[in-house]
Amino acid sequence: MKLSLSIHRWLHRKKLSRKSMRGGFLHSKLGDRILDKSLWRATPDSIARAWLIGVPVTMIPFLPGQSIIAGVLGFTFRANLLVCIGLQYLSNPFTAVVQLPVCFFVGRLIQGNLPSTVWDEVIQRDWEYLLTHPTHLARDLIPLFLGSIILGAAIGVIGYLLILNWGRRHAEKLARKKAAMAK
Repeated sequence: MKLSLSIHRWLHRKKLSRKSMRGGFLHSKLGDRILDKSLWRATPDSIARAWLIGVPVTMIPFLPGQSIIAGVLGFTFRANLLVCIGLQYLSNPFTAVVQLPVCFFVGRLIQGNLPSTVWDEVIQRDWEYLLTHPTHLARDLIPLFLGSIILGAAIGVIGYLLILNWGRRHAEKLARKKAAMAK
């Protein structure tokens, strides 16, 4: 994916180029690896790695510093940092209404409960009672975290494979188009 000339000029005005980063604070601490193109350029491989890292970190509930964790993992595994950190904004109070019950449901299913029993438990839950008795809350955190880890890993792997497949098909399509134009 190529950036437009106006975006390149804006980035250079803000001193956000690889050339201006050389010799700076991050370059002195992290070395030449911070200048790696796969961290900043949107290629199907780096975006797929970012998805594989970012989604599982996003799915874990009540995790402080999700963006920092995703950024460090993205840097370590050479994933696109903007996508890794951007995916963390999927986890917010508006999406928690959907995300947390689904994670709890999957966690209770993994623990061996029947789907109809778990569904009734999620729908008919007395949340005020749960907040006044913290021992029940601690007991319910285990299926919540278990479900979020399972769902995060599953969605991460599925998205990784889909993005890689899309990237390969897109590259083949561009190659065919170039070959047709060359004739």
